[in-house]
Amino acid sequence: MSKIIGDYYAKAPMLPLLVQQKIERFNRNPDIAAEFEDWIVNKAYRKNNAVMIQGYTAEKLAAISEYMNGEAAFITLINLREQPEKTLKKIETGFKRK
Repeated sequence: MSKIIGDYYAKAPMLPLLVQQKIERFNRNPDIAAEFEDWIVNKAYRKNNAVMIQGYTAEKLAAISEYMNGEAAFITLINLREQPEKTLKKIETGFKRK
């Protein structure tokens, strides 16, 4: 586990089981984890070499909804990789829009 991501979740008000599940998901997706680390440190999305899945980057996902900023955008990027059909449908119909 990344120390940066571990420290981020240590400060998050979440149940330990949920934190563990999220960390495991980042461990399975090291490219997204590295970009999430950059976001944690810099509080900015990558402009170059951003991970793109199904036409979305974390920054594009964050632009869809005010509730999709930061960590949620990266978790959704993982969801797009692991469950593309379900996640695309949710993006199209289920997110609160800005």
